[in-house]
Amino acid sequence: MLFYDLPASEQITAVGSFADYRQRSHIFSLDATYDLLNWLSLGAKYGLRIGEITASRTSDDFFSSTAHLGILRLDAHVISEWDFLLEQRILSVTLAEDLRYGTLIALYKHLGDHLKAGVGYNFADFSDDLTVLDYDDHGVFFNILSKF
Repeated sequence: MLFYDLPASEQITAVGSFADYRQRSHIFSLDATYDLLNWLSLGAKYGLRIGEITASRTSDDFFSSTAHLGILRLDAHVISEWDFLLEQRILSVTLAEDLRYGTLIALYKHLGDHLKAGVGYNFADFSDDLTVLDYDDHGVFFNILSKF
């Protein structure tokens, strides 16, 4: 995926400052899941952002901004129509020499054969969205998943 981000000049970030940057990146990810048992699955995800960013929205002086994301996930079908998810995450931002770890948990209820809804908590301050690295993604979330 090619991602080009030029926030509006009036856009405010999560910490209350103006979004004064430009970003252009290529983002790749690979996600796989293997059923260990009929009630337990092991998953892994690797994400890579190869990109450039500027210090201000008017600057043409781009510098390298590479990020790596790794996730190990356990999915357990615990009771009749309920699933439990546990993820361990790691995020590395190369130029900033920043390495972060985190945990995510969730509980899902099956709503038929093709849909489940859940609630969880992200204990990390980052998400799996490599287009935004603002480190404010911890907290409660609600999710709906479908499969066909």
